[in-house]
Amino acid sequence: MPDPILTIPQHFPIEFGTNWEFLCQQKPSVLRNYVTTATVNGEKKSFNQLGQMTMSRITNRLDNTRISELGSEKRWLSSVPYDVANLFDEWDSDFLGSVVLPTSETVQAHHFAYNRLCDQVIINAALGTAYSGEDGVTATPFDSNQLIPADYVLTGSASNSGLTIPKLIELKGLFGKNEVPEEEEIIFVYTQSQLNNLLNNTQATSSDYAAVKALVDGKINHFLGMTWKRCELLPLDSSDIRTCFAFVKRAIKFADSGRKVHMDVRADKNHALQIRSVAKLGAVRMEEKLVAAVACDESPSGGE
Repeated sequence: MPDPILTIPQHFPIEFGTNWEFLCQQKPSVLRNYVTTATVNGEKKSFNQLGQMTMSRITNRLDNTRISELGSEKRWLSSVPYDVANLFDEWDSDFLGSVVLPTSETVQAHHFAYNRLCDQVIINAALGTAYSGEDGVTATPFDSNQLIPADYVLTGSASNSGLTIPKLIELKGLFGKNEVPEEEEIIFVYTQSQLNNLLNNTQATSSDYAAVKALVDGKINHFLGMTWKRCELLPLDSSDIRTCFAFVKRAIKFADSGRKVHMDVRADKNHALQIRSVAKLGAVRMEEKLVAAVACDESPSGGE
């Protein structure tokens, strides 16, 4: 016989929650406040840039003026549309009984998706191919000289590793070598795995450990001269190599035409309620020297 303590009598009703709860997910945008906002009215927009010039010594009196070419370039930002939509059958509200149809929660979920999309567009622009030239068709891939490889070591034989203090120092040093002004805030984007690397590989007696531990406790968001922002959307390749990156605000131009929400009854779908959110976004890396990346091995053999 079944245990009477574990058996629910038939006259006891089954209770259902009347609210909807969100599963774990990134809700706010992590990066959009740290990039430069641009306006794109059409499909794409060009930005004019001036290159570095050099002065030459004058060796003769009353010599002819030497004219130098003005090094200039155009960088193009393309903006493209995105959407997300859900349908609710016209009888869903009746069949759910006391459970309220999640219309407002769906709009919120769309907002969370939009926030994550903003970050993904920014990440793709930072690490992907930018387009230059008069017509915007010249592809400019990410500069490999701006990437700290996964096997970087300060001394000894090269070997894949996760995030290490020497890698971070080398990453930060690229901004100095590129003459990026010291007053510009450097944002470093990482995932939880890289923070785990630092905690596991940094000795508890070292001067770095307290600062790294404070990152976990949420007491500071600044370490090694960079502002740290965690985002789990960073690319991970088939070899378990994660690409983290650092940048300054003017490195990325980001265009956002705004998010719109449409709520309509679809006669072609038996009068189902459709909730659809749309947005038009785009971003571009303005200069290769303003973005630096570090490859981190997350495989069991190299990540920790």
